[in-house]
Amino acid sequence: MTARRRTVQTRDRMPTAPAAAGIAADLREILTRGLDLSETTVRFIDSTFSHPSAAELAAIIDDDADPERDSLLALLFSPDEPVQIELESRLSRLQGETPSAEEVVARLVAPPLPVRFRFPDGRGVLEVVLATALASRLIHGLGIDRILPAGVHETIAAAAPGRCGNRLRVMLRNARFDFTPARSEFLCTLILKLGIQDEGGWECFAFALELLAEPEASAEVYTALAARQKWLARALHHGQRLREQLAQSNFETLLSQGQRLAWVDETLVQRQMGFIDRIGLAAFGRIPPVDAAERSQAVDIEGTPDVADLMQRLA
Repeated sequence: MTARRRTVQTRDRMPTAPAAAGIAADLREILTRGLDLSETTVRFIDSTFSHPSAAELAAIIDDDADPERDSLLALLFSPDEPVQIELESRLSRLQGETPSAEEVVARLVAPPLPVRFRFPDGRGVLEVVLATALASRLIHGLGIDRILPAGVHETIAAAAPGRCGNRLRVMLRNARFDFTPARSEFLCTLILKLGIQDEGGWECFAFALELLAEPEASAEVYTALAARQKWLARALHHGQRLREQLAQSNFETLLSQGQRLAWVDETLVQRQMGFIDRIGLAAFGRIPPVDAAERSQAVDIEGTPDVADLMQRLA
């Protein structure tokens, strides 16, 4: 399971006990079956704990004084997309009812619920009893009280039924922005016209959600797309120029000359520029332009904050 951050936009209706009971029952059934650890989670565990067995992880969890215990439990009980998608089929049918997060947590932990985490490589099964604090973290990560605008919900129901629609709803629940009218209109158009038939389409939609979460996207979406396209063009030129300089000199020499070296994944930059082209055509009928002058400008790398910003934008 992997952790996510987001802005929470909740319903203003009063939470209802029947909704909480239904969500808790479904979630208990999912957790009772056990969970398969994702490849991403296993890689993180292996890099942190040096390829531990299930028994070794159990020993860490049983030791309240172990400094890694809390972070390990937080990782395990941060919901993965498959769990969210399975639960979404009930959430999308609530028709305005709001499940009480506190009521769901209470129903999850009583009676005590042991959760089994299965390694995909035969290392065994890790069993952890779902304590109240872990249940609260899990429910917060699921975003069960996050509202999806009616227009967006209806668009998904019409354009993407079944599992595809549930996956879209999960991505929107995990999004780190509030649903303004402009953003909702953009999302509806994108859902209808982007064409999410392959993994590239899903990656493109996820890129759009990440872009909407940035401060510059708070005013006008097309302007934010155009600004990111120009920035990426400059980053691409920066990477190409650095590669040419390294072909003529070495890393140490460039550093001694006072140059700030920030490696750019040119393949990723080009992929993101392709996403912007696809989003622009789908939502606005045009591609954000980038002229030769923009491509010839280098990204201004002044120090550690700028390097961090470059790496975050190209993550």
